[in-house]
Amino acid sequence: MTDAKHGSPGLACLVEFTNPPPRPQDVYGQWKGGWVDFDGGSVQVGSAHGDPGRFASGQGRALPTDTSLSFADYRCRTDANALVCVNYAKQSAVRLSADGADAYACAQQVTPPPGIGARYVC
Repeated sequence: MTDAKHGSPGLACLVEFTNPPPRPQDVYGQWKGGWVDFDGGSVQVGSAHGDPGRFASGQGRALPTDTSLSFADYRCRTDANALVCVNYAKQSAVRLSADGADAYACAQQVTPPPGIGARYVC
C-alpha cells in the first residue's frame, strides 16, 4: 500500500509471516507483527496500530505473480513466494515472504526503537 497523497511516500505492507517479530514489552495497543514500512532509507517490521492507518482505504488489487509495478522511486515484483521492492533513489531493497523480511543493499539491522519489532537502516 502506498499513500503519497497523504504524506507517506513509502511502502507499507501487511505480511502473513510464519514467525513474525515478537511483541516488544514496551508496546501499548494492538501489535501487528506483519506490518512492514519501507521508505527506502529504512525497513521497520512489526509495530503497534490502534487503527488501520493507510489500510483504511482498502487493500486494493493484488499484484499478479511474475509481474511488476513502479511508483515514485520504487519498483516491486512478485514471484510465487515473495514480493521484492527496490528503491532506486536510496539503492535499497526489501524481500517479503512468509519466511520473513530481508533487507538488501545498504540496509543493516540495528536495534529497533521502542514499539518496533525489527529495523534495518541505510
